[in-house]
Amino acid sequence: MNNIVEVTIPEWFEYDELVALTTIVSEEDATVGVLFAGDNLDQQKAYKPIVRMYLITLQNGKYEFTKEMSSLSFNSKEHAINFTTKFSTYSAIELFIDLYKQQIDIAI
Repeated sequence: MNNIVEVTIPEWFEYDELVALTTIVSEEDATVGVLFAGDNLDQQKAYKPIVRMYLITLQNGKYEFTKEMSSLSFNSKEHAINFTTKFSTYSAIELFIDLYKQQIDIAI
């Protein structure tokens, strides 16, 4: 489920030229969620667009970055955006099939 939540964005986020794409908060435990960030979506750098997934936790009424959980490399900005848009509706098997079909490079 996509939610509009207040997330404290660390300084390094802007220095690394990351763009917040979407945030998903757990329906079972609203104290945790995932923030998806785009890296090189405009393809101005020598590597493919990347979606970085960060664990966020609720602290004092705001979500804070806890750690980076994973990053996925896509062939285009469109594939990256489509992935983050569909993420909350994926079943586990659909996720792996889509990742395989798109031949996404996964770095954990």
